[in-house]
Amino acid sequence: MGCEDYHRDAVHGGGARGPGSRAPDVTIAQVTCCTQTARALLATWEASAHITTAKVALTPDPGFECNATIDANGLKGTFSCRGLLKGATDYVAKLQLTTAVGTFPFEHHFKTMGDRLTDVKWFTEFEDPAGEPLACAAASCRIIQNFTTGKDPLTAQAILDLGRQFNRSKDPGLDPVAIATVLQRMDAGNHYHYYRYDTREDATGAAVYWLVRSGKPVMVISLAGQHGPVLIGFQGTYGTYYDDPSNRITGVIVEDPQRGDLNPLTRNHRPDISRSAGFQSGQLIGLDAWYGEEWWLRFPYPATIKMPDGSFQNIERNDGVYPTPHWEKKFVILVDDGDGDNPPDREGRVKFR
Repeated sequence: MGCEDYHRDAVHGGGARGPGSRAPDVTIAQVTCCTQTARALLATWEASAHITTAKVALTPDPGFECNATIDANGLKGTFSCRGLLKGATDYVAKLQLTTAVGTFPFEHHFKTMGDRLTDVKWFTEFEDPAGEPLACAAASCRIIQNFTTGKDPLTAQAILDLGRQFNRSKDPGLDPVAIATVLQRMDAGNHYHYYRYDTREDATGAAVYWLVRSGKPVMVISLAGQHGPVLIGFQGTYGTYYDDPSNRITGVIVEDPQRGDLNPLTRNHRPDISRSAGFQSGQLIGLDAWYGEEWWLRFPYPATIKMPDGSFQNIERNDGVYPTPHWEKKFVILVDDGDGDNPPDREGRVKFR
């Protein structure tokens, strides 16, 4: 399993102040912990005794503020940091909790993800070699589901069959609403939403940002709205916030449910496009190709696509929730933004930091 969806540790305190004082039992939980953890720290703690004060500090020092909170009942809370932590770094979060009898330290150890996620299992969209190529997004949902939960309950075809009811367009496969909805239906811990951008550069920068912020794969809608590869890494450097001047992205690393399929029986689907085993484990794509090739982000999301019979199908969102055009002429990505209060059939609303 690439990462644990929810890691929970019972930790023991020491250094109590006051005669006869006893440390409370404390449990710390963190999504994507603990070997390739999201670079945006957000963890929860729960104690067996009422807490009056909570503080947290990280080692090594991230260079920006980290805070701990206490819920109204005094028995649980969170701790987080303002910016993105350094990648591929071992951290110790030192939590101090104060009760009526003293102050007690607790440690939480984790390592942040590097420039790419590892152990992301690939799945093909061609479970039936003779079938139509409509399950690319469904296969990518399967990749994401397996990585984030360690479970693989549905085939790509089953995900496609389940997800079509959630479409808010006439897309013959899965549209962005259906993708986000089916991911949450398969596991309530996934909170994927789609985001729209005016330029391919902004969409790519946002995809890398959300990758490192969430520690989860990002789906990118490519091939003029007709494909959905999974972005699992990047080449370059990424600093501590979205507009950090040190950010330099020179390439992206993707898994592709079609271009990783090496079965000769499926080669009749886009025989002009190369395939390789690299797309099963993570293929580096330079930005010239990523921005310039039809398969990737050369063209934005269209209002209509050409069907196999030569007819044209409108695939714009059509349920009236948003004014149209909505997806047309945009570059669309799907990310886990952690917003459990926003339904998956709505556009993402979480701001960069």
